Amino acid sequence: MPSSIDSDGLRGSVRGKRLGVAVTPAMWTPGVGCLLDQLVEWGDVRGFLGLEHGLRGELQAGVTFDNYTDSRTGLPVFSIYDDRHSFPIHFLASVDAVVFHAQDISHRAYSYKQALAHVLEDCAATGTELIVLDRPAPLGHLPPAGIAARQYFPLSLPMVIPLTLGELALWLRDVRGLDINLNVLPVREWRRQDGWPGHRLPWIPPSPNIPTLDSVYAYACTWMVQSTNVSEGRGTCRPFEYIGAPFVNAQALTDALSRHALSGVAFREICFAPTFGKFAGDVCAGCQMVLLDRRALDPVRVTCAVLKELARLHPDELTLDKGFDRRMGLGCWTRERLATMDVDAYLERSRDDGGQFAEETRPHRLYDE
Repeated sequence: MPSSIDSDGLRGSVRGKRLGVAVTPAMWTPGVGCLLDQLVEWGDVRGFLGLEHGLRGELQAGVTFDNYTDSRTGLPVFSIYDDRHSFPIHFLASVDAVVFHAQDISHRAYSYKQALAHVLEDCAATGTELIVLDRPAPLGHLPPAGIAARQYFPLSLPMVIPLTLGELALWLRDVRGLDINLNVLPVREWRRQDGWPGHRLPWIPPSPNIPTLDSVYAYACTWMVQSTNVSEGRGTCRPFEYIGAPFVNAQALTDALSRHALSGVAFREICFAPTFGKFAGDVCAGCQMVLLDRRALDPVRVTCAVLKELARLHPDELTLDKGFDRRMGLGCWTRERLATMDVDAYLERSRDDGGQFAEETRPHRLYDE
């Protein structure tokens, strides 16, 4: 059975062109193999953009790296961490087109959207064609949800985003009025309600801490734990499914979250010792979020419940980082405000933002619901 990714269309689109390539480790597809290597055969590749985690996925989250030469191809790799999130302008001016192919996880707190936006804007400035080989949105079957904010994208996004990167590129182009030759190659035979087309496209980790499709759903539920001093499970076999800290009362947290009767998930008491990240080598107590029904899941409600119970149960130990307010939205957050949060009121406001986003992006949607 052919893959959902339109590699045949891409091959025709790059023939005879000098190329810049921005890809991620999820670029492998059945019957084609590693897209990076195939592009070197199909077109005249002149260089790569190394997104977060490196060109071949060898780096952990947030690890910086300088420009370097890819050992396999001998071609330059330009780092997005060198005060930029795109190819150098002089490089873009020397190529005919840029191929962008990355797997997003349908959430605003994921950095590949930022690289896409910068590449789009810089290609417009240099008259360079941008070819986006689209991939499915794994949470496409869920509605947009969460307070909208600018994070890793120049336009405000809700927390859960059911759009693909190709659709976001079309939206950004039109909102900014960019004069650019943008060619989005859609996913073949995919509907938003399908979710992830596992029978046609295996899940390849787009980053080290999103190893499975369950990790995508878990991230949407517990991502804000990253902005506290509680471990979000990095350094374990279940990142974002495990949450805890040495000071957490595991039984009390598990019982409290279970009383919320959250649809699509359950919680079990655990202990774990991260090998890196927060509390590396220390035993943490907490709980595992067990995914039961992806279709019934309400990620933002789970996020609110987790934060509320952590703050209520551990008012003296829990701390919030300086970026918490911006990511959570709706003003200044303290432990006291979290512990007494009106979850339903927060969700009602987030539904307003989600509805506005859905309306604004409707003309740019490429896929049937």
